[in-house]
Amino acid sequence: MPQGPSFWFDTRMYLAVSAALLIIIGFYNVYASAFGAILLFVLYLYGRERQEQQQKAITAYLENMTLHVDQASYFALQNLPLAIAIIDQSGALHWQNSVLADWVEDEIIPGRPIQEIWPDLPLDRMKEKSGMESVQFGNKHYQIIYKPVADYNAEQKLMILYITDITSTEMVREECRGALPVFAHIQIDNYDDVLKGLNESQRTAIPAEFNQQLVEWVTGHDGYLKKYAEDLYIAIFNRQSLDAMLADKFDILDRVRSIRGGNKIPVTLSIGVAADELSIAALGQRARAGLDLALGRGGDQAAVYVEGKVMFYGGKAKAVEKNTRVKARIMAQALRDMIMDCENVLIMGHTSEDFDSLGAALGVSRMALFIGKPTRIVVSQQSLAVSKLSELLVDYEEYDKLLITEAEAESLVTDNTLLFVVDTHRPELTAAPELLQRVERIVIIDHHRRAEKFIANPLLIYLEPSASSTSELIAELLTYFDDKLDLTRLEATALYAGIILDTKNFAVQTGVRTFDAAAYLRRSGADPALVRRLFRVDMETFKRRAEIINNTDMLEGGVVIATYPRKVKNGQIVAAQVADMLLNIEGVRVSFVLFPSEEGVGVSARSQGDINVQLIMEQLGGGGHQTVAGAQVKDTTIEKIKPQVIELINKYIEESDEDESNSAARSEKSR
Repeated sequence: MPQGPSFWFDTRMYLAVSAALLIIIGFYNVYASAFGAILLFVLYLYGRERQEQQQKAITAYLENMTLHVDQASYFALQNLPLAIAIIDQSGALHWQNSVLADWVEDEIIPGRPIQEIWPDLPLDRMKEKSGMESVQFGNKHYQIIYKPVADYNAEQKLMILYITDITSTEMVREECRGALPVFAHIQIDNYDDVLKGLNESQRTAIPAEFNQQLVEWVTGHDGYLKKYAEDLYIAIFNRQSLDAMLADKFDILDRVRSIRGGNKIPVTLSIGVAADELSIAALGQRARAGLDLALGRGGDQAAVYVEGKVMFYGGKAKAVEKNTRVKARIMAQALRDMIMDCENVLIMGHTSEDFDSLGAALGVSRMALFIGKPTRIVVSQQSLAVSKLSELLVDYEEYDKLLITEAEAESLVTDNTLLFVVDTHRPELTAAPELLQRVERIVIIDHHRRAEKFIANPLLIYLEPSASSTSELIAELLTYFDDKLDLTRLEATALYAGIILDTKNFAVQTGVRTFDAAAYLRRSGADPALVRRLFRVDMETFKRRAEIINNTDMLEGGVVIATYPRKVKNGQIVAAQVADMLLNIEGVRVSFVLFPSEEGVGVSARSQGDINVQLIMEQLGGGGHQTVAGAQVKDTTIEKIKPQVIELINKYIEESDEDESNSAARSEKSR
């Protein structure tokens, strides 16, 4: 083995000691000392030559090792089972190993932007920091570990990418994901109504037909279907099948809706689906909640819980009015008991109250005052409806200080306060959202289709999407609340105004129970002349309506969109009124009015009934009813929102036309 410099240093030390000893010997024997000196000199020459040879050997060994290490390092960099690339802030390639060149079919030239090779590479998230990203390019999956190159060049900052092909791992993961169980609850919304008035042959054929449709749909997706009641089913399939259903947008809803009996009533389904839960029990509970949500939104739709969020499909048929009033009678009795057990009652509707919200609140206040409980109605602001109602309340001593603000309401909250929320169920839309956190006992009465966001932990829910208005629901409850309860003229008129408002003078969303409720209110003293007074507008509002109508575009498919660029007082009310008026134009199926609001842009949407504007507004963060809906879009402009609304309505109409064509084709095929 080659000897290092330290060995030659030790040798020279030994020679020096030997020379000193020879000098001492020379005092006693000159000849012996001379012979020893000659021998020592020879040894010195030999040692020096050996040291030089050893030094050359060490140098050659190190040079050889360095050469091999450099070659091995270069080989390793070029042939590691991962790609390595160095890029600058703009994405231009400065260096890459051969693995990256093998993965990419195009020629890689230094200076070429890496975005040309992988356009979806998230460079903005990767700049000047370390981290990891999983990306997909074509049918390949990659894991990218990125780090900035430190202390290279202050002006030209570089980043190194370590890219691993994880396609095989992702394929296994996708296979496992595709095999995960999915649970579904299925209910026929209108089983009794569909079979009503049919003969025995038809009563057998219709259920057999929609049973067959469900069996074909589930088995076609390799699933299992079990019927456990006349109108209730459970289904189990895997995640891969759910992806196919999502791609088809739950076409089973359209297929079943095409089934019609002798009474021409279409069959509709509500489906609750749950996936990506940790246990079968959680899947079942979530699927049941999805079914309740679909039913609460009016039926004829699927509510799908997947990847931590809920998606809705369908919702094209109108909510079916239930003729039975048993639920209203039970609810009225439950409300009576709850009011009797509470200390005081607070009532609130949605922000920017309209006459349906205020009328329903007055109806509930009559229940509480009849029992003798202190009652207050919480209002958000002095809207036009609140102002007009306040003018009328002055004539009634019992309504002194009935309307209060959120701050005043907070001072009245006790442990035994009962809070009614009417005409809304979304916490962010209530007149006083903070009250929801302070009051434990909450009752919800609403007619809007259920949204994903819902007030947490209510004590009682009375949600009827088939009702024309919340005022209709309250009028029904009042008839069963107590035989001795009498409405004042103002209360009856306010409830009647609420029905008039939401039905557009009994033109939309009007059923038998709507007219029954209106008749009850007329008998109780509702004054149509006073209603007309409440709905009157001043000249400025009338001019604003005309200005909005003048700025209206009519599109293909019976779509009209009006815009109002200036912020005006009561802009939301004016926009809603114009949206209603635009439906009177010949050939108009749906109308939208866009107007500036305090935080962005407001949208009022109205439909003749064949287009569900609720589904469209939900995609903008809003909601509402099938024929009446709206949205408030923050931090945007009318110029940005208008193309988005047009795209959404065109997509909806296109999908509806496709579904109708498919339904017609299926009907022809079945004949």
